[in-house]
Amino acid sequence: MIIQSIEVKELFEEFNETVEKSQNLAIFARDIELQKKEIDTLDKFCEKAESLKAKNLDNYTELELNLILCLIISAETIKLELSFLISLKNNEMEAAWASLVTAQNNISVVARNHPINGEYLNGYIQRLDLYEKLLFPKMTFASVGGIFRETKCSICKKDYEDCEHMKGKMYKGQLCVREIHKMDLEEVSVVENPSNKLCRQLTIKYDGKEVDLMTLKEKTTDKNV
Repeated sequence: MIIQSIEVKELFEEFNETVEKSQNLAIFARDIELQKKEIDTLDKFCEKAESLKAKNLDNYTELELNLILCLIISAETIKLELSFLISLKNNEMEAAWASLVTAQNNISVVARNHPINGEYLNGYIQRLDLYEKLLFPKMTFASVGGIFRETKCSICKKDYEDCEHMKGKMYKGQLCVREIHKMDLEEVSVVENPSNKLCRQLTIKYDGKEVDLMTLKEKTTDKNV
């Protein structure tokens, strides 16, 4: 891919330098305060990249705009990885799980849409998957089934079935999402491989008590999913 804009080239170089430092801090043994500070650094990069993209929607090529979006989502993913590690250190397991799952989802989007070569992210995807397999117990998830009555495209706002955009694909620096406005719920199934790993069972019975599925700590409420 040929990057024509000098600003995009400079942003790409800045991203590589920033991410190299960030990934060196995305290790459990690193100091928690340094990790928090690095999240702020990544926030500033995302703000700069988002501003550059917004100001040049009509000036940059579609590949350049999509590249910027990939850089933003990648930086946000490393932020989530750092947040995940911080939550583990603070014994906040639900927050850690949410950060990890969101990071997995984000990097999958980048891998599918990267205008240069998304295959280089395979190692990072495996790293996030290893976190899940090594640090969390086996879980049960919920999957919702139903009939979509009204869906919209996040880009053109037309009925999703009538537009030419595809969910999960980038168009001129925007990610297409199918917005569900009306749906008839038909079933909720228990599954092992869900489309959304945030929809999970929260508690189990253990030694005659209702406990948190992750920590096995006794729950004081009856809330469950």
